[in-house]
Amino acid sequence: MSKFIGIGVGPGDPELLTLKAVKALHQLDILIVPYGRLKGESEALKIVEGYLKKDINILPKHFPMVQDEAELSPAIESIAQEIRAFIEQGHHVGFITIGDPMLYSTYIYLLKYLLHQVPVMTIPGIASYSAIASGLNRPLAEGNTPLLVYPCNGEIEVIEKVVLEQDSIVLMKVYKQFDSIIKMLKKHDLMPYSLIASNYGKENQVIYNHENLFTHEKISYFTTIIINKGWRL
Repeated sequence: MSKFIGIGVGPGDPELLTLKAVKALHQLDILIVPYGRLKGESEALKIVEGYLKKDINILPKHFPMVQDEAELSPAIESIAQEIRAFIEQGHHVGFITIGDPMLYSTYIYLLKYLLHQVPVMTIPGIASYSAIASGLNRPLAEGNTPLLVYPCNGEIEVIEKVVLEQDSIVLMKVYKQFDSIIKMLKKHDLMPYSLIASNYGKENQVIYNHENLFTHEKISYFTTIIINKGWRL
C-alpha cells in the first residue's frame, strides 16, 4: 500500500541514519525535500543522497520560515494536496527532516493535514543534542534530574529565568539570541558547564567551550547549547 513516510535523518552524519530510515529511503518513488529559503541548499538531502535509488523523483518544496499561521498554512496545504495526489496514484512519498520529525520539525505541519487522509509512517531520527552528548561524552542528565529542551525564541529574560531554574538544559533555536545567551551564561558563571556545537555531524562542525572565542557571526543556524550544572568541562 502506498503511503507517506516522514524520515528523521539525524543531525548531519549520514552514518547516524537508522537502518529503518535507510530501508524506507530505498522504497521511495518520490522524495519531498524542504527548503527554508528559495534557491537554498538542503542539509537533509546532503545527508541521505548516498542512500537514494537512481530513479527517485526528488521534489524541492519551499516551506516559508515564518511564525504567522495565515501565511504558512496556504503553502503547507498546497504541498499536502500534492502529496495526497501522488499517494492516490500509488506512489510511496517520503519527506526528510533534520533531527527527529516530531521535534520542532516542518514535518509536523504536514502531518496535521495528512494524518487522517492517507496512510502515514513516521521514522524517528537522532536529535542533535543526543548526538552531541554521546559524541562528546557529555551526559545530558542523570539520576532524578529532569532534562528541559527549550527553544530560545522568546525574550532573553525568560531564557535566563529558565536556565537559572534548571540543572540540565538543552537550548535550541539559539541563533538569533546567541550573543545575548552567551552574555547571560558568562554573567552567571555557567560557561564552564556549557557545551556549544555548531553544524554537529557535518564536515564544517565546530565545538565551542568556555576557552574558545566565538561570536554570532561564527555560528550557523544549526547550533545547540547543552548545559549540565553537574558536569564541569
